[in-house]
Amino acid sequence: MFKLLGALNNFLGLILALVVVSLLGIGGWLGLRSYYADKWAIEETQARLADQQAQVRGLTDKLQHKQQEVDQLGKQLAESRQKVQRLETAIKLLTVDHRVAEIDVLAQQGSAEAGDLVTKFSFVEVNEQGQPLEKPRVFTVSGDLLYIDAWVVKFSDKAVESGDPLRSTSVCLFRRLFGEKQQPKEGFQLDEAGAQPVAYRSGGKPSDFERQLWERFWVYANSPAEADKAGVRAAHGEAPSIKLIPGKRYRIELRASGGLSVVPEDKPVETSGPKL
Repeated sequence: MFKLLGALNNFLGLILALVVVSLLGIGGWLGLRSYYADKWAIEETQARLADQQAQVRGLTDKLQHKQQEVDQLGKQLAESRQKVQRLETAIKLLTVDHRVAEIDVLAQQGSAEAGDLVTKFSFVEVNEQGQPLEKPRVFTVSGDLLYIDAWVVKFSDKAVESGDPLRSTSVCLFRRLFGEKQQPKEGFQLDEAGAQPVAYRSGGKPSDFERQLWERFWVYANSPAEADKAGVRAAHGEAPSIKLIPGKRYRIELRASGGLSVVPEDKPVETSGPKL
């Protein structure tokens, strides 16, 4: 009897041990499964994160590339605008006439037939608004044909387009006035050779460039290499003439790309009568 109870007790102990071992095995398996499941989940999350980061880097690279393209297009647009502005400026400067002086015919007496015709007139340099830059000077010439002797400097297209205050237009220096019966050397002196023209005086001393422009005028006129260094396209004298009519005003204009023009105005000038 005791043997049977002992055997049964041993059997139950074995069963209990097996159950315990099974429970431990199941718990361990469940633990390992949970561990590896978490590990696999982390690895999968990390893989997705790495993939997303790679996508972000790819998109960032594309964005940077697009930004570079935008910056390049912006730069090209800015350069194009500058070219357009330079072109517009050049067109404006090359087509606008600048008023530089006025001549008023004050009186005239005698006749060409009798050979005693004389004409009295005033000359004054003016700004672009027609305001005198000096006190008008009055002269009298034999006859009625007047010559305006001037030195004219024309700058290169590049210099004109740059918009420099002095180089943005042709410039001139009035040398003298003389009638048809006078020798040029006997004419009435205006601006002195090498001096700063009235129209370009701003109250201060002339710049080195301005001074050299007139001091080296004939050097530029005769040396293309020296003229090119100074941005000068041409330098030469001009002497347009006009037949003076009593009571008329004539404006002398200077085109940015050209020379002098004498244009009559409709505005009548008060004359001083037949006596000179």
